[in-house]
Amino acid sequence: MSWKEALILTIAGAVLAAAGAAGGWIVQGWRKDAEIADAKRQQADSRTKAAETALNDLVAAGKKVGEAAAGLVGDKNTLTTAMAAISKDLKNAQKQNPLPVDCRPDAGRLRSLQSAVAATNNAVSGAGQQPGAALPGAVGTGGP
Repeated sequence: MSWKEALILTIAGAVLAAAGAAGGWIVQGWRKDAEIADAKRQQADSRTKAAETALNDLVAAGKKVGEAAAGLVGDKNTLTTAMAAISKDLKNAQKQNPLPVDCRPDAGRLRSLQSAVAATNNAVSGAGQQPGAALPGAVGTGGP
């Protein structure tokens, strides 16, 4: 074998080695690209699940607000009816027995006031919440 043939074989071997290295580099790039795409997909799935959970929580909170609003309307109607009757009784007591000079309420007025307080307390306790609570059962709002 002459030196020319040896040179050609050496160059051919170097070219094949370079082509093999380049091919390996390309395949490694494809593999890493696939790993990156998989990681991005997993992250997108995680974000989607978190968004779904947040949306479900928002829907549940909306339902609680709706239920509390419906309860409020019912309580308001009950209190309005009770307060109308109590006001009527108080006016009748005022007509029948004018307020004494020493400003002490008579038994009829005292019963009317006690009825008003009892109706208010029953409405608050019947709603299942403490005074000042925003939603029944809401955390940190004074509810149960």
